[in-house]
Parts: sequence; structure tokens; C-alpha cells
Amino acid sequence: MRKPLSLYIHIPFCNSKCVYCSFVSKVGNLSEKARYTANLLEEIRMRAKQFNPRYEIATIYIGGGTPSCLPNGTISRILNEVYSRFTVRNQAEITLEVNPESVTREKVVEYARAGVNRISIGLQCAQTSLLSLMGRRHTFEDFERAVSLFRQSGINNISADIILGYPNQKQQDVQETLSKLIALNIPHISAYMLSVEDGTKLARDLESNNLVLPTEKTTILMYQNAVKQLEKSGYIRYEVSNFSKIGYRSKHNQTYWSRGEYLGLGASAHSFVDGVRLANLDSIAQYNLRLEDIKLPVDAADKIDQTEAKEEFVMLGLRLKEGIDLAKYQEQFGEDFLVKNKDKIRDLAKLGLLILDGDHLRASNAGFLVLNRIILELVS
Repeated sequence: MRKPLSLYIHIPFCNSKCVYCSFVSKVGNLSEKARYTANLLEEIRMRAKQFNPRYEIATIYIGGGTPSCLPNGTISRILNEVYSRFTVRNQAEITLEVNPESVTREKVVEYARAGVNRISIGLQCAQTSLLSLMGRRHTFEDFERAVSLFRQSGINNISADIILGYPNQKQQDVQETLSKLIALNIPHISAYMLSVEDGTKLARDLESNNLVLPTEKTTILMYQNAVKQLEKSGYIRYEVSNFSKIGYRSKHNQTYWSRGEYLGLGASAHSFVDGVRLANLDSIAQYNLRLEDIKLPVDAADKIDQTEAKEEFVMLGLRLKEGIDLAKYQEQFGEDFLVKNKDKIRDLAKLGLLILDGDHLRASNAGFLVLNRIILELVS
């Protein structure tokens, strides 16, 4: 019987670089996109020879960058190569990341015909002034138009990403953004608290005092109010930053959070297969050269030992609504998590941060706000 494998495909191109973005991406020309695509197809062929006999693809996620900035027909070519080389499960969840301004009717038709059945749209917020400050090239009206086009094509499983805690962002901006998404009946919303990464334009602007972040207290309040607003409207917080209507959880992301196996293709993509974590080369140029030499573009490979596996199990489990599956922990590691961490769990529970819920140990609402602290306490 074939084992399930999730496939991530990285497209490192955008129409413009957002000021907060630290992902491996660039504004590429047609020639650069064509060269990268050819090498990505070669990597698909090489990896299929390794994994196809043992695995079937359960989910596919094409992310970036901005996959929708690729020329017409490119996404179809990539997916058709996957279909011809791998065994893809019937009804596999196939997600494509898009930005609103790069969505056209022709591309939507192409994506639907190619088998894409889930769309993740980078919205970030509904306010034009904030979008401009972020370096985004779209408006909320562009987002609405994109949603309408996807729904007309039969793709109704739509997710929207938003940012919390951006410079100049106010509580009412977040509330207004969420109200508009709820009114549009977007079934999945990811709400991420801003993380300022070194080397980004945003980091430089903050360092030079051109911009000022909201206080930590303000950002936490944005998150708490977002949780209340979404839950009141029928969304379930199934992971610390992810909210969905019933039946619309991201199956692909749940592979990551449950320590399932996944294969990453493309520059900077990561994999976790057979207990080994693999990282592809970050450099697009080096990625291309390696594949043109018919060699896999792996930059690092690390075997996960028992201690690291336990830490990952706890860290990822606590991010989920259900929390740590205690029975599964004992089955995998041969020890009782509650007994081993009895004193720490008791102290955190007294503080109202952890809740023992049947055979799961989960974070409370207060615990979600200090998740890093809880994780460090439990794995140290």
C-alpha cells in the first residue's frame, strides 16, 4: 500500500517585492521564469523516480512568491508533469497561491482545468493606504473580482491571508477587513501576526524610524478581537493562526502540523521524508545550475533524532486546537507525556495556560498568546 505524501512546489517570482517579505522570491523576466520552470520540471522527474513506487500524492500546494504571475499555461505544465510522473490520489487537495492583481479570467479557467481546487489569496488587509505601505499592488476590489472569477469557475474552497500588527494599522482596520471577508463568505482565513525579518525593507524602515510598529499589547488585542469576531461568525480556530468554516481546513498544512511526510520542489523548498529533513538550495541561480547538471538541488539533509522528534511533536501539537495527542505520543515514543512532565503541566494548568481535555493536552485561549513560552517550558 502506498504511503501518503504531500507535495510543495515553490515558485520564486513576483510582480513586485513586498516590503515585509523575506521569502526566496524576485521580480523575474520571461526568460528567467522559463528557465526556472524547465528545471523545476526536471526536478519533478528526478524526484518521481525516487518516490513514486512507495508514495501517492495526497495534497499539492503551489506557493511562492506569486505562482499566478507565471505566464499562461505554466501552472498547467507543472501539474501535468506531476500527474504523469506521480500517483496522485483521487480528490487530492490542490492549492494555488495567487495575488489579486495577477488573476485573469484566462488563468482561472486554466487553473480549474488543471485540477486546482483550492485557492489561497494574499489579501493582507482591505485598506488601500495600508496595502500601498506594504508594497502591495492590489485593492480590495481586485480581491473581490478574483474571488468572483474563481467561484464562477467552480472553485469555492478559498482562503485569504491577512496581517495583524503592521505599522499604521488600527484595531478598526482589522475589524473592517474581517467584516468584508465574512460578508463574502470566504471559508478559510489565515491571520498572521507580523514578524519583522532581517534584510527586508520593512526592517530597514523601522531601524531608521521611518515607520513604527504598534505596541505588542495592541497587536495581541488585534488578534484576540479577530478570534472573537471570527468565532462569532462560525469560524473555528483549528490552528493558532488559521480559521475555517466546517469542512474547509487546509489538508496540506495539517500534514506539516501532524509531522506527516512532505516533499518540497523548487528553490528553497523543504522536505520531510523517512525521518530526514531536506532543504533545497536557496539561490535560484544555483538551483538552476544544479539541475542543468542533472543533479538534485539539495543543500542540507538532517536525520531527525528522537529528542528532536519529541520536541517537534509538542511544538506542532500545541499550535492545534486539539493540542497534543497523548496516546499518539506514547505510541510513537514509548513514554507517558503527562507522567514525564507532571510538575510543569500542573504549574502551567494552574496559570490557566494548559487544559487536559480527555486524551489531549491543549493550550487555552490565554495559552495561545504565550505559546512559545509554554513550548520552551515543556521541551526543556
